[in-house]
Amino acid sequence: MTAGVVVVGGGFGALEVSLALKKLRRDVPVTVISDQTDIAYRPWLIKVPAGGPPPPVIPFADLLRSAGVEMVSDTAVGLDLDERRLTMRAGRPVAFSQLVIATGATADRDRVPGARAHALFPCDLEDAATFAARVAAGAANVAVVFGWERPGPGLEYAAWIAAHRAGVRVTAIDGDGTLDRRFGQRASARIADLFERRGGRLINEGPVVRIDGAGVQLASRTVTANLVAVGTPLRGSTEWLPDDLLDSRGRLRVDSAMAARAGVFGIGDVVAAPDGYRLPPTLQSIRGTARAIARNVIRALEGGAPAPVLRLGQPDMVGPDLAGDAVLVRDRRLVMSGWLPLQIRSFMDRSYLRSRRARRGLAVASGPEAA
Repeated sequence: MTAGVVVVGGGFGALEVSLALKKLRRDVPVTVISDQTDIAYRPWLIKVPAGGPPPPVIPFADLLRSAGVEMVSDTAVGLDLDERRLTMRAGRPVAFSQLVIATGATADRDRVPGARAHALFPCDLEDAATFAARVAAGAANVAVVFGWERPGPGLEYAAWIAAHRAGVRVTAIDGDGTLDRRFGQRASARIADLFERRGGRLINEGPVVRIDGAGVQLASRTVTANLVAVGTPLRGSTEWLPDDLLDSRGRLRVDSAMAARAGVFGIGDVVAAPDGYRLPPTLQSIRGTARAIARNVIRALEGGAPAPVLRLGQPDMVGPDLAGDAVLVRDRRLVMSGWLPLQIRSFMDRSYLRSRRARRGLAVASGPEAA
């Protein structure tokens, strides 16, 4: 195989950076290494336990092949930086001139003591299906612990279940002080009010100590639950990478140009941004970052230096979808709440899904319709 640009991963980051590379330079050989053929649109998973439809599916492999990207259905198990070569699980080694790592992240199941044995992590697809099935089957007392790198999904799962599953008592629990650290007092009060009006509750009493068979242990009490979900402490999917490229959570350390080393770039949840920089998880941010990384890859191929992709001083923005009401927060200040931010997000999501030929997804779980 001719050494060109190799992208490792099967998600949005891999798709968008590969398409951007081919748009910039059709003649540059691009190879994607992944055993995935489709991408489930995970942001819409939050509605499934509430009785919503399965998320749409994007034809990952078909889109790449149509753009002239070569696909290798295999898994990288090692990286030789000096030789610029990947070791593969099943096939021959793959050489590269430039490498983009887009393997994403998985739930860090050991961040909270007891969680691996007693909780589900519904940002992983298999756990999301199990979570939806158990809620649909009649789990009456559900606790959703949120916080860490990505507080939105946990809050969103809890709010959608509270709004649409009659008879289910839902408790959203701040796992690590996220409300104080990122939302501020006004936004936190607004979120608490939304949960109360929907028959749920929001608890912010300090970090979660442990999860066990009884429920969620806080410092002063146990919140009882017969189903516990945790979202979303993350750990990079990087077991195959050298340790000196990774932080303590297994995420790829990059600089402001999204470069981990000369010839190695990262994109998506696998990346740990440098101190002082933010990398928003929104789809629009991923697409913009993908285009900028693609330009840096082309510069590197031509012997140039990469340009900064990240900027200092970017605001901390969070805006979870709380079952039809968004709470949009910028640097701990409540900017807006209500339906308007969700209308904007929905328009952008649907436009993107149309552009990527998304089709209806397969059922994630079966069960009675939402109330």
